[in-house]
Amino acid sequence: MKKFFIFVFISFLALPLFAEDTNKGIGLTVGLDYASKSVWRGMYIYEKEGKFSPFVSYDVLDLGLSVTAEATIVDDYIFEGKKHNDRFRDNNFVGLSVDYLNKIGFATLGAGTWYGRYRNHDLSYSETYVSLAFEDIFLSPTITYIHDYYFKAQEQDALGKDLPKGKDFYVQCGISHSFELVQYVSLTLGASAGYYNVASWDELSGISDIDFSAKLAVEAGAATYSAGFHYVIVPSKDFYYHYDLYYLERLREKKDISRFYATFGVAYSF
Repeated sequence: MKKFFIFVFISFLALPLFAEDTNKGIGLTVGLDYASKSVWRGMYIYEKEGKFSPFVSYDVLDLGLSVTAEATIVDDYIFEGKKHNDRFRDNNFVGLSVDYLNKIGFATLGAGTWYGRYRNHDLSYSETYVSLAFEDIFLSPTITYIHDYYFKAQEQDALGKDLPKGKDFYVQCGISHSFELVQYVSLTLGASAGYYNVASWDELSGISDIDFSAKLAVEAGAATYSAGFHYVIVPSKDFYYHYDLYYLERLREKKDISRFYATFGVAYSF
């Protein structure tokens, strides 16, 4: 948590640099997000360490199409450096995504694909998703279906049985509501639940996470600052444990059904 507050403090020192308003833009956004713990679909990853996620995104000619390049850097790799072994460095990865949004009547249809490559081992991974959001309806319900695929993952289990690579999927349903506190400052409260089916690197299924969140956003000209908190409940016993996605194995730790982390982000649009 100390690292989180250091990052927030440094980011706010830069606020005057982005305070000038801009009326026209070219559709380019650069930013940096931070999470105090890496919680993915209810599971801890990166040995419960936090992560930095710098990104650059481009909206293509206001067509609803965007292209984003991003990276994930484990925070202990930055703050502790060589005190840790290479696994922290190897868990850093880069990703590229293409997303499309189109509003049809009272619903917004989304679709996209993402591909990520880890720094120094064979595992790479992709997600393809479709989503449906009803932003004009009370509590703005959304539903998202994500299909996963692992490249160059372990080919066979210990018994020589072929492991499927493309049969994992995740379904998430959510609601949210935003409040304008004062001009340029908004608070968004949200709740979501996800069902995760794993076949590629284990045999797991169930409700992997119920996530309650609060996010504060501040607009300052072309810049946006955000801070949030997440309280995650893990209902399914299949996902109680911490998974080491470096080795694709379960670490036998004490059951932990309540997980909490904080986020902060800064983005600037050109």
